[in-house]
Amino acid sequence: MFDSRSKRFPVRILVYSFSEDDPSKCTAEKMVRKGYAVKIRSVREVPRKAIVLNPYSKLFISVEDRVFVRDYGLVVVDVSWNKLLDGRLFPRINRGVHRKLPILYAANPVNYGRPGILSSLEAVIAALYITGFIEEALELARLYKWSNIFIELNKELLEAYSKAKNRKEVEQIHREQIEI
Repeated sequence: MFDSRSKRFPVRILVYSFSEDDPSKCTAEKMVRKGYAVKIRSVREVPRKAIVLNPYSKLFISVEDRVFVRDYGLVVVDVSWNKLLDGRLFPRINRGVHRKLPILYAANPVNYGRPGILSSLEAVIAALYITGFIEEALELARLYKWSNIFIELNKELLEAYSKAKNRKEVEQIHREQIEI
């Protein structure tokens, strides 16, 4: 079986890339270049039980997904927000276990402070943190100066989501944050 686990990083991170961004500015490409992730170009390369970060999923990511992240990996789809928002991409990704992130605030220079408009790196950091891979999330946060700010900006939420016992509790925290 193809093992895309990086020799450098203990959690298998897969970047399903459409190569639409400037590679020098793309956070997903930087994770690949620095050895934290492996790029895939086909849905067939998505492990059947890997967690796929999908903003259209009905279920939130939670500590319950830790075993899937640990054993099968985490997939982030690197595509332009315009393509992502049209809603046609994710139904074509018919592999993996799809989960969405709860509300978090971007720290990247393009979308600073905007809820839910995260870079690929921010999404991976959040998913790792929420599923209990906090040290790994902190290590990834060293890739950019602003990615540490992402953790600081969302510290209370990330802690609350990571301490939630299940996805129902994550959803409750998410709802409370939306109401604020």
